[in-house]
Amino acid sequence: MKIVEIKRDKKHTVKVMFDNSKYFNFDLDYWNSICLREQDEIDEQQLKHHLNESDYIRAKARGIWFLDRADYSEKTLYEKIIAGGVSHTAAARAVARIKELGLIDDRRFATRLAEQMSNANVSKREAYAKLLHKGIPKEVIKSVLEQTDFEESTQIKAVIDKKYRAKMDTKENIQKVYAALIRKGFSYSAVSYAIKKYTKEIEYNEEY
Repeated sequence: MKIVEIKRDKKHTVKVMFDNSKYFNFDLDYWNSICLREQDEIDEQQLKHHLNESDYIRAKARGIWFLDRADYSEKTLYEKIIAGGVSHTAAARAVARIKELGLIDDRRFATRLAEQMSNANVSKREAYAKLLHKGIPKEVIKSVLEQTDFEESTQIKAVIDKKYRAKMDTKENIQKVYAALIRKGFSYSAVSYAIKKYTKEIEYNEEY
């Protein structure tokens, strides 16, 4: 095939037209690096190679762009990259390279997020679900959560103080608070103990 026209398409891409009326988009930096010009000949195998490499360069640049703005798990970053239209192969290759460079690490990401959730009084069970949703492997989640301090009694008291204190006025409302805390992932035993202790403290304070 012969290249018949090369023109700038978008900010970071060029459109390359061939004499068979087909055209393909390439990453601008990659295209400039291979030094092909109009009227140059290229076979199908070479074209496929250049398209794959261009796709990989684009995927890697997209991944690094995202990481400059936020932290991601490997799975989430992969999904963000392929959403831009690059191939699954290029996205997987880009994430592998970014990981190799130390720019992404699921354990580091999970540890930071787990600590933030612990400080925000998110239950250990809910933290597990959130990390799983982020695409962190189960074995990494379990290891990270074992090393993160989730003190249920302290967390439950903080949640009650912040959201439910005014609702602890009747047995019916206390049951609703109990159910709400269970839905947040706190254990039955911890919730029962915390509510009993909390209601006794309220009664004591009201008496004095």
